[in-house]
Amino acid sequence: MLNLNARLMLGESLDRLRKMWPVWRVNSPGRKLARPPGLLYSVDETPPRAVFIMAGLQQVALMSNSLVYPIILGREAHLSPDRLLDFVSISMLGLGVATLLLCAKSRFIGCGYLCPAGYTQIYLGPSLSAAHIGGLPLVCGMTVIAGILQTAIAPVLRRVRFLLPPEIAGLVIAVVGLSIAVVGVRYSLGSAAANNGTMSEYLAIFAVSLTTMVILNVWTKGYLRMFCVLVGMAVGYGASGALGVLDFSGAVPSAGLPLLRFPSLHFLRWRFDVSLIAPFAVVAIASILNLIANISTAQRINDAEWARPNFKSLSRGMAGNGIASIMSAAIGGLGINSYSSSVGLSAATGVTSRSLAYIICIVFALLSLVPPAAVVFATIPPPVIGAALFFAAAFVLTNGLQAITARLLDSRKIIVIGFSFAMAMVADINQDLLARAPLLLHPILGNAIVLGTVSAVLLNLIMRIGIRQRVTMSLDTGQVNREAIERFLSEQGGRWGARRDIISRAIFGVVQVLEVVGNAPKGAEVEASFDEFNLDVRIRYKGAPLIIPERKPTPREIIASEEGERSLAGYLLRQSADRINCKASGNAAEVQLHYDH
Repeated sequence: MLNLNARLMLGESLDRLRKMWPVWRVNSPGRKLARPPGLLYSVDETPPRAVFIMAGLQQVALMSNSLVYPIILGREAHLSPDRLLDFVSISMLGLGVATLLLCAKSRFIGCGYLCPAGYTQIYLGPSLSAAHIGGLPLVCGMTVIAGILQTAIAPVLRRVRFLLPPEIAGLVIAVVGLSIAVVGVRYSLGSAAANNGTMSEYLAIFAVSLTTMVILNVWTKGYLRMFCVLVGMAVGYGASGALGVLDFSGAVPSAGLPLLRFPSLHFLRWRFDVSLIAPFAVVAIASILNLIANISTAQRINDAEWARPNFKSLSRGMAGNGIASIMSAAIGGLGINSYSSSVGLSAATGVTSRSLAYIICIVFALLSLVPPAAVVFATIPPPVIGAALFFAAAFVLTNGLQAITARLLDSRKIIVIGFSFAMAMVADINQDLLARAPLLLHPILGNAIVLGTVSAVLLNLIMRIGIRQRVTMSLDTGQVNREAIERFLSEQGGRWGARRDIISRAIFGVVQVLEVVGNAPKGAEVEASFDEFNLDVRIRYKGAPLIIPERKPTPREIIASEEGERSLAGYLLRQSADRINCKASGNAAEVQLHYDH
């Protein structure tokens, strides 16, 4: 029979196992998404009609900020006011269709999450170069090539997932958030600097809009909180009118503005230039990285126990994004991608329902037929746009930081994340690099998201050199040294970039196995091996094998003998790991603990 000390240790171990059993069952494979606090309508839920419509309109209002990129491109291509309105209308139609393709949940396309579309600065640089060389037909032709490349990469994305471990995905998400904030401030203040004497008015509008959004999001509930960005933009729009910042004259054609009109498809021409294939190929890769960050964020805000990106969702979302870019270019529009600010908005408001994609698509399709809507979107005051972007950036940035801190980080991982974050900031702060770089490097050096991600992937590959995936430690006979076990697994977890909760479970499991086994006459050996999806721990010792029953022993069996107590301990240890097994060979035994990572 067990001695008194052994029985006391076994009793304490069983108590701890019983307390943690429900927690581990939540983490078991095949579980449902764990609902985060503050989430009002999750991805698979449909809000009430009023919320459904208003939340969709709020997304439309925020997404319309991305129309600034087609407007810039149209003006650089020297389009007349009539043609510019047609270009904006076509771009709105592209936003609606692309959102549907990105958010769909099907076998082949769509990420299955609320991840609305938007135009980004990623496409802008090469598109401006193409516009200067061959006009909009060349922009459309090269964008089609970028979309085809994205669609081709989608099926093989899972095979290169080792390049983007979750801490790197978290870094990309954080960089996206910070870049949105920088763009918001730069766009507001840059526009103010371009209009002499209006800096104070622009700052006032920015402050009023942002303050309204923050107050409604933090100190109100219900509809006001859900629609805080829409209300804040409306307040900013009103303040812009009161301060005389609004100017519709530059966007209204001299011949007048009809109420309804189908946009002219005179952009339906395509040209190709071999010299631009490389820049647009880089753009396609950059768009993929941005998409991965946005879909990962959408997954995370819908699951309190998110551990890593779902690559099936990413691949299907990438296929949808590639097809969306092809379709946008086919009707004469700019390259398209998921819109980070919209994902941040869904996190801020707690409305992440995928069904909003339908209302977004319908609204943009209708607005593309209304030229006054194009004028309104083309004249949204820069400080209002900046405030909305700055507000959404906070939630994207925070989600990225949470993904990073959920991992154990050693000096190698810290260098990868720190250096890559610094490189991303260089791209945002030192814009002179772009002007002196070759055209091929513009999409990399001129974009914080791309430069930060490329740096992270390369540094991560370098820092993997010398990291062993299988390590072993020996324990002397005597009392279980919990501190040594914890130090051993924590240090290795940091080198591997393992999740904190998984390493904690492994430490607990090893300690409890050794306490249940008792004082092995020749000590024990602990071996741990890791890849991104699995953590396996083997405990070898001389002595009787651990009993791991399929069913819980009865109270009578537990009280009857020492074997009954060991059976209960083995049964509860089964709940602490995702899989557990014990093998015996002669007088030696090996307990195998497996954790899904």
